[in-house]
Amino acid sequence: MTLLGGGLALLSAGVVYGTDVFFAVVGKPALERVGDAALTETMGRLHQVGDVRMPLFGATALLSTLGLSFAAGLGTAASGFALLALVGLGVQLLTYLRVAGPVNRAQTAAAESGVTPANARELQRRWDNVIVLRACGMTVGMLGLSLCVLSTVPGLNAPA
Repeated sequence: MTLLGGGLALLSAGVVYGTDVFFAVVGKPALERVGDAALTETMGRLHQVGDVRMPLFGATALLSTLGLSFAAGLGTAASGFALLALVGLGVQLLTYLRVAGPVNRAQTAAAESGVTPANARELQRRWDNVIVLRACGMTVGMLGLSLCVLSTVPGLNAPA
């Protein structure tokens, strides 16, 4: 396993992690304070851009983490940590695909049409209900990746 591969996995997963944690901690409570029209326009436009750009980071994180699990040598601590990271990344991805993605598409369509849907708040609540789970999945992913990389640094695990 190379530190370059671990760095790529950490940086790409870090983009998704930071985005999800931001929305869990800041975005969710802030959006509860805006009107339905502002909510629809803001989230619709964010998803319009994010759903095009963010998959690059997510796919890079998944593929590089999968590569790390093999490059570290199956059965090693590093490989186990990489597999833990894959579980966390998988939780985030599945939650996005099943819940957040459909909401994103509905909010984007509403923003593009300039119409605030009658269920604007319900859509956002559905999205909000999984953002903490997504952030937790990414936290597990980042922890696994960090431990994977640290477990392969020469001399770091040497007895004192």
